[in-house]
Formats: sequence, structure tokens, C-alpha cells
Amino acid sequence: MKMTTQLPVFSISNYEDYNHCQHCGNNFYIRKFNKHIQGNSFVNKPHGHDFFILLLITEGSGTHYIDFKSYDVKPGAVFFLSPGQVHHWNLSSDINGYIIFFTKEYLLVDFNYNKLPKLPFFYTSINSPSMGLKEEELPEILKIFQHIDKEYLARQRFFHDIIRLRLKMLLIEMERKYTGKKVMPDLMKFQENQIYRFESLVDEHFKDHKAVSEYADMMSISIKQLMSLCKKALNKTPGDLIQERVILEAKRLLVHSDYSISMIAQMLNYTDNSYFTRLFRKATSMTPEQFRINKRLSYVI
Repeated sequence: MKMTTQLPVFSISNYEDYNHCQHCGNNFYIRKFNKHIQGNSFVNKPHGHDFFILLLITEGSGTHYIDFKSYDVKPGAVFFLSPGQVHHWNLSSDINGYIIFFTKEYLLVDFNYNKLPKLPFFYTSINSPSMGLKEEELPEILKIFQHIDKEYLARQRFFHDIIRLRLKMLLIEMERKYTGKKVMPDLMKFQENQIYRFESLVDEHFKDHKAVSEYADMMSISIKQLMSLCKKALNKTPGDLIQERVILEAKRLLVHSDYSISMIAQMLNYTDNSYFTRLFRKATSMTPEQFRINKRLSYVI
């Protein structure tokens, strides 16, 4: 597979949809999964996107690769992807289900739904972006997808308002099934919000800021408090999370671009190439070049 100089990152407007909704602009999309695959063959290769994805599998099998981790595709599997994540899949010919694309702005038309990125399945470095529904849960969730699809196709008055209501209901139902229905204590909610804030800051600043003290200052807490927070919630240090984000970006650039190792080091603000190589090797047990060769070979079909 030929590599490009940059990983493709798609917007909703890039996807072929015979039932495209002008009223939704480029903020929403729903389609049966088999039709989505048939109409957009480019999604079989690694790519990113600038919107959220909900994918429900009802038939078929395969493997879904999300940021260098593999997940089983089977009936009842649900996948949650956030903007910026890189994914592709290998699927059986009988694959089916529903796929939904939506932007944060689409929900914000009616709701000040700032919880969207904080939903547990969108915590990309904390929780899995996949879950399996129990056999008795699948019909309930499938029905919500079907109702959304029906509204999208029918185009009746206020249909986009109904879609947003059902989409919010779907997200709430998925959160309940993902985490269980118990009410979270206020202290745990506070810790979760603080972890979310830290991760958001790391995602935004990891190239330029790699010191724990810098993030503690941004959060107006002490280094000790940040260390304690990460240890209790994740059993990791803040430095671990910063490094994991750096290494993930390095992996993406190594596999999905033609940039040289030295250029990637510079892009991640490492002036010493040998230090970057040692850091990468310690985290992955491979040099950057070995990782690039190994992963690219695995993508060749």
C-alpha cells in the first residue's frame, strides 16, 4: 500500500450519501453499514476524521483497527470514535449494521451538551472505544438507530430536531450500558472531570509542553495533586499520559506519512534525534524505523 505524505482526514462532506440531507449541512450522516462500505471504499485504508462516530454491528465479522489496537467485529459490537482517531478495518462480505457521523455543533443547536467529549467511551486513552451489547440489549439499541434513520430518510417537519433528541437518548443509553446504571459519587465525578481536563490539555499541548509542572499550572493545582489524581484514577503518572500521547502521535506519523525520522522528531519538538529514538524504543521495544517497517508490512494486503 502506497503511503502518502499525510494521513487523510475526512469530513462528513467527503462521504457519498444518496440520501444526503441539505438541512443537516455537513454535520450529520446515518446509513446502513453495508451501504456505507459499498459507497465509500476508501474507508478500508487507515484514515482520520473531524467528527464523532457511532457504529453498531448487527451482522458479519472482522477486525476493527483503532490507533494500532485491534477489536473484534461481531453482532452486538458498538464502536465509538472521537475526532482525530485513526482507524480502518477488515470485514466479512456479509457485514451490516448502522453507522452515524455527527459533529459537536450538530448537538449544540438545541443542547448545551458539553458532556459529549466527556462520555466514557470517548475517553480515548482511558477507556476502550468498543463494547459488546448483551443479546437482550441489542434490539433496544438497534431500534433507536432505526428511528433515527427513519427520520433522516422521511424528512418530515422538524425531523432534525427529532434526530438530535434521539441521538442524545442513544448516547445516554450507551453510557448507561458502558458504565452500569449506578449513580457516580460527587467525588468520583470531580476526579473524572479533572482527568478529562488534563487529557484535553495534553492533547492540545503535547508537542510544545512535556513537563508535568506546566500542566499543573494550567489546571491551577499542585504537581502533587496532579500526581495523586492520575495515580488514583488511572494508576499512572501524569508523565506517563504525556509520553503515551507523544508516542501515539509518533506512531501515526511513522506509519501514515513519508516524513523522515528526524523530521518527525522535530515535529514533536525533539531536537536530539537519538533521544527521541531512545524514548520511542523504551516505550515500544522497537526503533522508529523498525516500527514503521513492521506496521506498514501489516497493512499490505
